[in-house]
Amino acid sequence: MGKELDRDELERLIIELLKTQPTCVIATCSDNIPRASPVEFFPIGVTLYIFTERGKKLENIRKNPRVSVAVHAPFTGWETLKGVQITGIAEIARRGSTIYEKGIEAYMACRGIESVEMPESMNILKISPFKFEYLDTALEGRGFHMKQTLFLE
Repeated sequence: MGKELDRDELERLIIELLKTQPTCVIATCSDNIPRASPVEFFPIGVTLYIFTERGKKLENIRKNPRVSVAVHAPFTGWETLKGVQITGIAEIARRGSTIYEKGIEAYMACRGIESVEMPESMNILKISPFKFEYLDTALEGRGFHMKQTLFLE
């Protein structure tokens, strides 16, 4: 029987995964119709920022801000399966807002650049997670459950 990781270690592993993977799938839902969209994301800690112009995902978030986000490392075999399922709340930010500026900061940090000019039509989504379901089959070799759950308050 495996054991649970220490909370700080689990959060560190999640942040490490987020920093190494450039894309995710964000799932939204409105009127009982789900939509999953592959997108690039930019993390600051466990908070994700996603750039988007228009589309169904924004319409869905306006009606229902609860989202699910999946991030995973490339699959090379069952012994190296690693990913995280994130449940959180999405906020839509426009130019001039604090959230928009934090998103730009995350983008520039990930890209290693000092400035960027975004089109006027660009929105930034801030995903504030409250639940993480982390899966890492390599944890079993260390005596831990391969699936670990972290709740944020």
